[in-house]
Amino acid sequence: MTDNYYKFLMNGEDKKAGNIFSPNWDLCPNINDAEEVVFNNDFVYELQDGMYPSYDRGPHCVRLVNEELKELLEEYVEREFVEFIPVAVKSKEYGDRQYYIVHFKKIYDVIDEENTVFNDFTGSVIKLRVDYAKVKNLHVFNSQPIINDLIVSTKLYKEIKKRKLNFGVTFGPIYCLNKDKYVTK
Repeated sequence: MTDNYYKFLMNGEDKKAGNIFSPNWDLCPNINDAEEVVFNNDFVYELQDGMYPSYDRGPHCVRLVNEELKELLEEYVEREFVEFIPVAVKSKEYGDRQYYIVHFKKIYDVIDEENTVFNDFTGSVIKLRVDYAKVKNLHVFNSQPIINDLIVSTKLYKEIKKRKLNFGVTFGPIYCLNKDKYVTK
């Protein structure tokens, strides 16, 4: 039996959703999970080529969410391990908006080492599988230090879709293949 989780991805097929970028990349915060956040507010984020998406990857691959998605995620996160850092996004066409950088204060130990496919040379993850025992009580988490991923449970995925907070977002399934080991019938 498999149990799905879902990784947030930008939807490149959605031609109405814009991208959040910065005209000065070097001033933008380079925020990595499980590291202290240090930045000044000299940087500027701007919306280009469309309307505001619910989620986007900004400069340096930071995860950016709008106010509504942030509020929903806050209902499900482990608050001591996740923070939402406010940033302004400017748009002449759609007005300025508040977005939030999603920052995990830790890297969750969720990888199913037995079923995940790794690159033989670099050890990097090619096909992620999560361990049921490690994720069964989680609804929002990351999996690796470098890639700044955002993974949600099936329950939260359905709620995001129900509330229509998936504009500009697509989801990649992440499988949990070892559930049978832990669940008795």
